[in-house]
Amino acid sequence: MRSLLQLLFLLFCVQRGYGHALPSLLDHIVGGADTASPDQQEPAPRPRRSSSDGAPASACGLRSVQLRVRDLGLGYDADETVLFKYCGGACERVRSNHDLTRAHLLQGGVLPRPGPSGVGGPCCRPTHHEDLAFLDNAHRWHKVEKLLAAGCSCVG
Repeated sequence: MRSLLQLLFLLFCVQRGYGHALPSLLDHIVGGADTASPDQQEPAPRPRRSSSDGAPASACGLRSVQLRVRDLGLGYDADETVLFKYCGGACERVRSNHDLTRAHLLQGGVLPRPGPSGVGGPCCRPTHHEDLAFLDNAHRWHKVEKLLAAGCSCVG
């Protein structure tokens, strides 16, 4: 359960544009995930960030990091290393005519004020996904559908 919460926190940080802190977050999560003695642990793979289109690391785009399947927090006993692809980076807030009119109506009291969850800018989110197949430690194949991001865009 702890690993799942850590993964959700990690993905939330990436969604909010805090992807630049991903390597230190992953070092903390991966380093604290196992309880084996330090001499029995394998060194965690070094996270690597990349953008599929060569854009700066701060722009919204596809990123990737090498992780063990067990560190994904899905409950599988698998030491296989996979390339986890996710969306990260900042999204510029572009105000449309709808946004300007809505803001005016909110200010005038014509529309009800949104709750705290209704406020925020656009987020870098997957536009489509890929499946992940891997072999667990008992030599069984598993397929997790729509786990990996395959394309990213600013949404919202």
